Amino acid sequence: MRYLAILILAIFAIAAEYTNDLIYEESPYLRQHAHNPVNWLPWGKKAFEKAKKEHKPIFLSIGYSTCHWCHVMERESFENEEIAKLLNKYYVPVKVDREERPDLDRYYQTVFSVIHHRSGGWPLTIIMTEDKKPFFAATYIPPEDGYGVKGMKTILPLLAKEYRDNRAKIEQRARAIEALVKKVLALDLKPVHIDTHVMDRIVDDLEKVYDKVYGGFSKRIKFPQASTLELLLDIYELDGDKRALTMALHTLKEMAKSGLFDQIEGGFFRYTTDRAWSLPHFEKMLYTNAELIGVYTHAYKITKDPFFAQIVRRTIQNVEERFSDEGLYYSASNAESQGEEGRYFLIRYDEALKFLIDAGYDPKKAEKELAALDISEDGNFDGDLSHAHLKAKVDPRTLRLLKKFRSKRPYPFIDKKIITAWNALYIKAKFQASIIDPNYSKQAKRSLDRLIQTMDRFHKLYHQKVGDNPLTKEAFLEDYAFLIDALIEAYNFTQEPRYLDLAKNFYKEAKQRFYKDGRWYFSLSDHKLPVRRGDSYYRSPYATLINALLELSDLTYDRKLRITAKRLIDKNSMLISSQGAYYPTLTQAYLRYEYGDVVIKGKKDRIIANIDRIFMLPYPFLLASSEDVKDFEACTFELCFASGDLEAIKEKILQKLGTKKSQWKIESLLNR
Repeated sequence: MRYLAILILAIFAIAAEYTNDLIYEESPYLRQHAHNPVNWLPWGKKAFEKAKKEHKPIFLSIGYSTCHWCHVMERESFENEEIAKLLNKYYVPVKVDREERPDLDRYYQTVFSVIHHRSGGWPLTIIMTEDKKPFFAATYIPPEDGYGVKGMKTILPLLAKEYRDNRAKIEQRARAIEALVKKVLALDLKPVHIDTHVMDRIVDDLEKVYDKVYGGFSKRIKFPQASTLELLLDIYELDGDKRALTMALHTLKEMAKSGLFDQIEGGFFRYTTDRAWSLPHFEKMLYTNAELIGVYTHAYKITKDPFFAQIVRRTIQNVEERFSDEGLYYSASNAESQGEEGRYFLIRYDEALKFLIDAGYDPKKAEKELAALDISEDGNFDGDLSHAHLKAKVDPRTLRLLKKFRSKRPYPFIDKKIITAWNALYIKAKFQASIIDPNYSKQAKRSLDRLIQTMDRFHKLYHQKVGDNPLTKEAFLEDYAFLIDALIEAYNFTQEPRYLDLAKNFYKEAKQRFYKDGRWYFSLSDHKLPVRRGDSYYRSPYATLINALLELSDLTYDRKLRITAKRLIDKNSMLISSQGAYYPTLTQAYLRYEYGDVVIKGKKDRIIANIDRIFMLPYPFLLASSEDVKDFEACTFELCFASGDLEAIKEKILQKLGTKKSQWKIESLLNR
């Protein structure tokens, strides 16, 4: 007993030796670093005062809890006592969770791109002066020198010496970087005329980078790029361009059959490291799956292909099983389990074969089923390990059995932050998916009501909630934009006017908080951070808000909102005209304005009874609104152009599209 007591005391002594200020933070990611030998501080006054008092540079590390390379760098460097001593001696180390502070992440990603002329990633490493002016930026840094890259053991003392001996030179560099960052973030564009070739140009531009073999728009690392695929489907519905449809559907099918999709449990991983979508990093993000549910639903609407509906169902099922917390949803799950990336997801052929045979499968059937999933003796991932790809039809029972087979292993860590913006993205996607299963609409409504009840407190909207901790992080523009978007979708599928009232109220709050001096900002806290125009790892909140303003104007007859949206579109017309393919949600707002939302009006009970048929109509910008009319009417902001049953409405919509195409062709000839 005496020896046991000594052992316990020793364990506590070691834990105490390696406990830093992150232990008091609510972020699961920050708490993961609370027992590093690095004396981490959270972003805030204490860290900045310490840096100024001790005249030390700030070592800022930004990551998130389900980031593979963040964990690698932690094991190699932040748990390394030699490197920790260098950090503690020469720097003030600060840790930031990019999901908790997307504003800081975006600002310092811009710093990285200004210094390196390319996009960054995670972990993001920034070294700043004691006045918070960055002079060094990197992503993952190895502990030792190698392959022409300097490691932490070289960089840390080198930059500390430079800061001590050449302060004026460092500060001059930092001021120049800061000036460039401000210039990039505050980019002002002159309005231009958007000509009628815009959709053709977008399709032409995407064709140039399109992978005809595997789909997608890259030849190496591949992300799903849901908003780009959504724009292609919109263009097909508006213009009938079959090139747009082919690129979108081919990409969606390749992704769904590949290693990007978890063939056994459902749901998509964040990205793959190869051209063929085979080799993912195994983290699953709520926002990735939310956006893909929306675009696969759109593909189903156009094609009626049950394969797309199945992918929607399986993705929703996976999110509900792994991420749900009484109707709200966690942010992400890790790539690693038991210290190994993909350990939970990868399968050994002999073990899986034995499991299926023990479950009653004939050996030949078991072999055939595994072959259909590309699970082989030689492996397809690393050594004899296989990651499932869909090569042929698989018995649903096989998937259930393999899910049971995997369940014997610990599931990767799940970050249990409830983020307002990402929940709103997923809730909107479930409303959209209710054309496949009407139960999704009821579930989405319950989730939306709970999200508002949880996050809209004390006359403020909040960004996140972690467990039973009090709400402390106020909302960013993305939380407002995606929530407003979800509220509009809720009105479409429930016809409850309170959702439109809430949407307008949240817009007023957002404008009061983030619209200053004629410009929209993502955040005004630590940095006066202008909005992101382009879609990045998920769609632009700013562009989403512009789309939402157009929808709100049509549903509430508010011309001022329409004028505001048009003014914002004009401000970004140069990007839409010249680079529309790379600003898909902004471009969608322009097309929405040009073609107009079509509002299907009818008595409430008839709208609800026919909601799936309404949103299956062949047009991308559809809304539904309860009004006391005899049958159905189809209206734009300016006028109602059709009435009758939904088949008659469908024909009039197709005529409207034909007329618009002819008009654009005439304008195109005149502008040559």
